[in-house]
Amino acid sequence: MYAVLRLTDNGVAFAYELGCPIRKSEWDVLVQKHNAEEHANHAFAVLLFAYHARRRGWRVEVCPPVDNPLVEPDVLVEKDGERIYVEVEVLRHPRKRKDGADNTWVRKWRNQRNFQGRVAVCTLTPKRMQGILRYLKLRYPGVATELTTLAKQPDCDLWLERWNWPNEFSMRGYR
Repeated sequence: MYAVLRLTDNGVAFAYELGCPIRKSEWDVLVQKHNAEEHANHAFAVLLFAYHARRRGWRVEVCPPVDNPLVEPDVLVEKDGERIYVEVEVLRHPRKRKDGADNTWVRKWRNQRNFQGRVAVCTLTPKRMQGILRYLKLRYPGVATELTTLAKQPDCDLWLERWNWPNEFSMRGYR
């Protein structure tokens, strides 16, 4: 069971009086930069991914600033010299997304790959991850994970899938 807890204004004032000023929480960052109050499920998934990444030794930044107007990553994770900007997806049916130049979802992945050389995604469940991977593996190199397995297997690696491109999926029909 997970929950987001916040200090009340009185709690913040009391902590300050004790000499423990409270810095802005990741929830506050998501509210300010990512419309968390309207998209609470997505924001909560971002916080869960950040939690699981930290448990596995990754340094985490939610809504990191980037010097590119075409990408707005949900999370930056860093460990052992590896830096990965991650999109957290709570889509129910990614397969039903229309593939085309005007599609926001398609542009997001293309822009992420152009920005960091690969795509990186975290989904809610294995089924959702596999649905998104059917699209991504055909087109880009990347990494992927999902929250259900991370919660059930606390000793597993953060990235449940890593792949290069071209790969066996992208080469089908070209052999």
